[in-house]
Amino acid sequence: MTRTAWFALAVLGVSLPSSVWAEEGRTRPLRFEEVLESVNTHDPRIRQAIEKLRAAEGTTTAARGAFDPRIEGDGKILTGAYYDLRSANAEIRQPTTLWGSEVYFGYRVGLGVNERWPTYRDDQTLSGGELRAGIELPIWRGGLIDTDRAKREKAIDLQDAAEQGLFSTELGLELAAARAYWSWVSAGQNREVARALLDLAEQRDAQLRRRLKAGSIAEFDVIDNERILIERQTYLVAAERALEKATFELSLFVRDANGQPVVVAPERVPDDVAIDPFEGLAVERAIQQVVMCHPDVREAKSVVEAAEVDVKLAKNELGPELDAFFEYSRDLGELTQTDLDFTLPGNVFEVGLKLSMPLLFRSERGRAAAARAKAAEQRESLRFITDQLRAKTRDAASAVEAAQERAELTQDVVETAAKLAEGERRRFEAGSSNLIFVNLREQQAAMARVRYIDAVASAEIERTRWETTTSVPCN
Repeated sequence: MTRTAWFALAVLGVSLPSSVWAEEGRTRPLRFEEVLESVNTHDPRIRQAIEKLRAAEGTTTAARGAFDPRIEGDGKILTGAYYDLRSANAEIRQPTTLWGSEVYFGYRVGLGVNERWPTYRDDQTLSGGELRAGIELPIWRGGLIDTDRAKREKAIDLQDAAEQGLFSTELGLELAAARAYWSWVSAGQNREVARALLDLAEQRDAQLRRRLKAGSIAEFDVIDNERILIERQTYLVAAERALEKATFELSLFVRDANGQPVVVAPERVPDDVAIDPFEGLAVERAIQQVVMCHPDVREAKSVVEAAEVDVKLAKNELGPELDAFFEYSRDLGELTQTDLDFTLPGNVFEVGLKLSMPLLFRSERGRAAAARAKAAEQRESLRFITDQLRAKTRDAASAVEAAQERAELTQDVVETAAKLAEGERRRFEAGSSNLIFVNLREQQAAMARVRYIDAVASAEIERTRWETTTSVPCN
């Protein structure tokens, strides 16, 4: 953090009361694994994605319900006319996914009130009623696809998209949690650096006042150290405010058993940070896996497939409705001894065609054009997502390597700057240096430590970004 940034934080920073910090009863350092476990278990954004998936599963179940068997029936009595009739009818229908066909099986009975006389109605049967079975088959429109099958296919595709959306949410939250966690660790470590820097100035203030009282130094050195003391107090206030801000942001990812945000105590900041080497990045192979298996790509592909179902349905609707049907029926029971007996016994076969079509097809052509445009839009979105992931993967590889190198270099600077600061203090105590150089060396050592902490935090964040971008199983 630069000197300008320190002063900016000092101007903006306002320390909160210590009562803000929630007591957890635990003082062991908070590890990132605990944060990630809390996210996966309690984060409302995960729950939101899960509920979205459940809604998609419900839609799929409802779409599949269009192919459930159904029973239909009716009963009636016709009276008051010259010919009366008592009738009942029941039928079981089973829609199928085989070329949009529907099979059915039914039974009906229709008898006159006075069984000695015919009713001259189509629904009259023998005394045992009539059994029938048949099939209805679309020949043109509705053959390759129909509304119910399209709804089912789309629902399955969108359920797949919701599953991938859940996975993508988990990866995104893992990266967001890493950023929040390592920003908190960095802020906590930086506060300790600021506190150590202030402790040095306070210790020196006591020493200088004793030397002033003994007459070995001028009052000017004491006044100058007071200026340094106030400046470092300002640094500490800014560092504490930065830690509090980072803690509040981290609380969105650390939650208790009830899912409520937990304000983590500052005592849980890890005592030290160190770089963990990360090597062996197979970038091109990772890119190939990412563009095939990343949940963002798979989610977009599922959305494209759902849009193409609409295109297929709209194209199919540009043809006429030409349906074929076949039915077999047979009456059962004793003859009624009426004039219609000769028409009822025996096997009856019925075959036919039904035709219906609009003359201009404007509604159908409009829906087809809209569906093609929507599918083209989704394909372009998929292409951009793929290109974006290629760039993100290369950038993640570059960033993690650069962050690792930066952390390694700053680690050497920390050790050198600390030795120089310690040597300058000894020279000052021996009278061979002055307060200006001591302050400068201590600030350089502190800033080197701050830069190293930030570099380690950045390296860990970039490591997580690489892993969440490339660790995508193809299954």
